Amino acid sequence: MNMRKMKMVTLVLLCVLTAGLCGIFAYGMSGRGIYIGDQSYESYGADPKLVFEKEVPLDGIDTILVQYDMNNNDIYLYEGEKDVLTIREYNELDLKEGDLSTVTVTDNKVEVRGKRRNGKEFQVKLGRFGFRSVIGYTEVILPASYKGQLSLLTASGDIKRETAVVLDRGFRAETSSGDIMIPEITAENVSLKCVSGDIQVTSVKAGSSDLAGKISIATSSGDIDVDQLTGEMDIESTSGEITLKNLAGGTKIKSSSGGIESEVITGNTWLETTSGDVTVQRIDGDVRAESSSGNIRILAGGGARTVGTTSGEIRLEDTAGAWEARSSSGDVSIRAQEGSGSIATTSGDIDLELGKLTGSLDIDSSSGWAKIRISADNAFDFRADTSSGDIGTFFDDDLNFSRKGDSARGTYGDNKAGSSIVVRTTSGDVQVTEKR
Repeated sequence: MNMRKMKMVTLVLLCVLTAGLCGIFAYGMSGRGIYIGDQSYESYGADPKLVFEKEVPLDGIDTILVQYDMNNNDIYLYEGEKDVLTIREYNELDLKEGDLSTVTVTDNKVEVRGKRRNGKEFQVKLGRFGFRSVIGYTEVILPASYKGQLSLLTASGDIKRETAVVLDRGFRAETSSGDIMIPEITAENVSLKCVSGDIQVTSVKAGSSDLAGKISIATSSGDIDVDQLTGEMDIESTSGEITLKNLAGGTKIKSSSGGIESEVITGNTWLETTSGDVTVQRIDGDVRAESSSGNIRILAGGGARTVGTTSGEIRLEDTAGAWEARSSSGDVSIRAQEGSGSIATTSGDIDLELGKLTGSLDIDSSSGWAKIRISADNAFDFRADTSSGDIGTFFDDDLNFSRKGDSARGTYGDNKAGSSIVVRTTSGDVQVTEKR
């Protein structure tokens, strides 16, 4: 029995040791750096020092690629006074020449590439063990006169700039496990991507004076926070919150596991979340919004609304236009100045307040009541059916009721426009009152 216990303990220790070694190996392969005896402890924590500098004339250059996807250098973008591109690399270690960045110029393109260093830095020396991320960063200094293509890529570092980026061609920034923080970006097209980091930008404008450009912003497990966006937008987060303020242009926003919040959107919009709420203060334009498990709230604006949720409530406020709202398990509430459309819920109540009916209205609730408040100035054909519930309207005298009172037909007002209201409930009351 003791021998069996010893074998079990030994097996557990071996598993822990193997997992630890695998973790160290994975950490080193990520480019963060593993140091076992290769560097003296005195070098740890030292201030990064300049290890590489190069200036490149920009005559005839219209494309710049800065690529540090094999190490964890941060990239800092600055505006310079000289009409040259200046690259400065800083590191707290004394890097050898083969570990320094390279700068190559081919025709109209400059490429700056960082080197993978972890392979050489992983050396075992008994009694000397260090495990940490080495501090290193690269400064990219560009004159304001440069307007060409600019791409900044890093594996696990941040990409930052304190002043605006203004280009005539495209701008691209990507990092695997770092943040992107830039106040303003103006370019033909803009692409910002993080795998596990946040994106924080004050303003992004893509396109020219007569043509909207494309804006692509994506993060796998990080938040997106942008104040102003102008262009054709595609914004996506797999596991993070999306917070936006003012958007102008066609918009597509998708979140797999996180909420979507925005203040004002102008233009046609597609909103989709798998597990999270959608809240927009105002949308002027047609909207398609879908949520598998979350609420959808659009609180003002005009345009068509196509909204659906599997498990959540739908709330449309101060709207004008056609709508299609459906919820499998949740209430639907609509406040419309004018409009028409359909509302359906499997397990939930329907509450509609409408000023002017501009067409047909179809309401269907399997398990819940349907309440309608509508202006008396309207005219329409009316039909209501309920399997288990009562029917009551402010124009009962214009209707013919079935003997059981579970069905009603009739016309309210002089319906020259041919408008209609049809209401069906399986288990719930139908109430139509006058909006005052």
